[in-house]
Amino acid sequence: MLWRVAATFIVICCSGCATFRELPPETRAEEIAWQSLNVVDAAQTLSIAQDPDCYEETLSNPFIGKHPPTGLVLIWAAGASALHFVVTDYLVQHTSPGIVRLWEGVTIASSGFWVAHNYAIGVRIFSHNEPHVGQCGEEK
Repeated sequence: MLWRVAATFIVICCSGCATFRELPPETRAEEIAWQSLNVVDAAQTLSIAQDPDCYEETLSNPFIGKHPPTGLVLIWAAGASALHFVVTDYLVQHTSPGIVRLWEGVTIASSGFWVAHNYAIGVRIFSHNEPHVGQCGEEK
């Protein structure tokens, strides 16, 4: 089930890939890096939502809840994907390359941090999560 959901999400995100060609090459690479991290983060969020006894969504909790349904996670991730691209495209058209680099750098670093954090606490995509010591009453 999770595999089909992730595949659907990837197709949704990749449907806008043709417009990536309009970005400068360095910005295109950065945008693809962020979009890739967004896909991984969405898959991790789906994994969190399917393991309600051990994990809960914290970062986007005010918007999608602690244990969001699959559809809401996909809508949230697709919306974030579209919004990030729109902001990036706007910055490319209306600001300096330095501002674009700053935007991409901050958002890539932030997303990378949360993906690494989720992995560090035991969140796994396409397999069973691995609770860390003291979590869910389990000891390693």
